[in-house]
Amino acid sequence: MLVVEPQKVLFVEGLDRSHLESLAQAAKGGAPVVGIGAGTVMETAKYVARATGAPLVQVPTTVSNNACFTRAAWTIVEGKRTIARDMPIPRRIVLDPDLLAAAPTRLNRAGIAEILCSHTALHDWRLGHEVGRDVDWDDGLERLARAELRALDATAPLVGANRQEGFRAIFAASWRFAPGFSSHPKARFNAGSEHLFAWGLEALAGRKVLHGEAVGLGVLLMSFVQNNRPDWPARILKTANVAFMPEDIGVTWRDVKEVFDRLHISASAYLWYTVIDAKAGPERVNWPERGNFAAAKNFVMSLK
Repeated sequence: MLVVEPQKVLFVEGLDRSHLESLAQAAKGGAPVVGIGAGTVMETAKYVARATGAPLVQVPTTVSNNACFTRAAWTIVEGKRTIARDMPIPRRIVLDPDLLAAAPTRLNRAGIAEILCSHTALHDWRLGHEVGRDVDWDDGLERLARAELRALDATAPLVGANRQEGFRAIFAASWRFAPGFSSHPKARFNAGSEHLFAWGLEALAGRKVLHGEAVGLGVLLMSFVQNNRPDWPARILKTANVAFMPEDIGVTWRDVKEVFDRLHISASAYLWYTVIDAKAGPERVNWPERGNFAAAKNFVMSLK
């Protein structure tokens, strides 16, 4: 696949900020930064390209997440997940069909949640718009996101059958979203309360939890809280054969409840307005009661 010999080959050991800085030092020299791998590598390549000023090329080996398309990168600072913004736009994003076919199918299937999350994100985005928050509201982006959601009815069976055209459809949807990430950086058409939950769960777990599976569980819980047709995303996830039960994704219901009940606190670190804010109220104290974890859990349990 590589048509020229790389000047250097650097291996990613994690997202600790000090490690990323050492990689950026090693990568200095002006040659393009080419990220080849899954989400952690995509995040690292963005960070290193920004630090060095070098052109960025991304070669995702799975469609398990949309990190190669976004303008932010997750890093770890003193043990805490910390976001770095204003990442460069890649000169090229290359999807190699052989690499995609070689990836574990569970990883690729989980990627559908990165499109499905617009179901809850759009609800949250509109809530913020209606209360007067500066959320870069755009009717065209809303229409785009809803069209991508409707397309999942056809994509999910292909993904559930591990068909390559289904995985490529996930990638194509993220590619169509990508211009909106740059043109409307405050827009929440593809990430909302479900991602706040997923990031909290990933941080609590302290080990690898597939991002798409955590997001999928977040979509189910938060769409129930939103009273936002939770049966539909449940059908998409089940048809696509994406794991979402805690015991199937490496966490417990105790973990899920701990993250859920603290969402009004963890969400305060973001300048977003979601159903969490709407339920928590001005004093941000009413979330545990009004979020009603027990009812949301019962809904998810009913899907077994």
